[in-house]
Amino acid sequence: MSKPFSRPKTPINDSGFSTPSLDRALAVLECLGRHPGGLTLSKIAEELALSLNFVYRVTRALTAHGYVHRDTDKRFRVGVKLLALCQPVHDDVPLTEAAMPALRWLSDQSGEVAHLGIIADTEGIVIERVVGTQPIKFYIERGTRFPLHTSAPGKAMLAFMPEPQREALLERMTLKRYTSRTITSRSEFRKALEEVREQGWASDFGEHIEGHHCLGAAILDGEQVPVAGLWITGPSQWLTVERVAKLAPLMTRAARMASEDLTPIVRRRL
Repeated sequence: MSKPFSRPKTPINDSGFSTPSLDRALAVLECLGRHPGGLTLSKIAEELALSLNFVYRVTRALTAHGYVHRDTDKRFRVGVKLLALCQPVHDDVPLTEAAMPALRWLSDQSGEVAHLGIIADTEGIVIERVVGTQPIKFYIERGTRFPLHTSAPGKAMLAFMPEPQREALLERMTLKRYTSRTITSRSEFRKALEEVREQGWASDFGEHIEGHHCLGAAILDGEQVPVAGLWITGPSQWLTVERVAKLAPLMTRAARMASEDLTPIVRRRL
């Protein structure tokens, strides 16, 4: 049996209920959640100071149940089934199911990959996508985490949050600079959110990655509280500032479609 590494980079939390195997298995999932690019068996073992034998058994079990996915590079990532468990459910309908018609419509109309995501703590996380018709596909993997302050869906969801909830979240967020266009001032960011709320959609013109543009809007529940965001993304060469402005009405319409599908008593009026 292989020996564990002596010093864990990330300590494993002890639940205190004499379930060490479960605590370590959950630590593996949490570890993968912090590394959207995926980790190999040895990297997981090194991160948590666990034996390769244990990590091998746990990842095999989690993969068999769909909670972890192993790609062709032998890296493990959070699986779709785990993402499905953490998504909002309204009137017994999972968010991805309710939003799928709007995602497909947006992808068909724009030709781009349409994404769906939610807020997880102080970040966003991609939970679904629909591939578009463009010859070159520009998409983000399910399970990928993204900063809220540099992304169109993040800004859209924050803009429509009730003020107390939004302010509490903003206080916990770190407005890290990624490019010269990243907003790092809280007062400036609040002004940007006011503009998003007024126009109904949000954009990201290279605020997270140079040459990468994004257009998004918030999906609201029956009380007009954001439960998710949807967006399209692509290189600045084809998702230009001018094209974003032209596609904005499609984005807000798709968001409205998804919002209404979350509230069955409201008939679609589009």
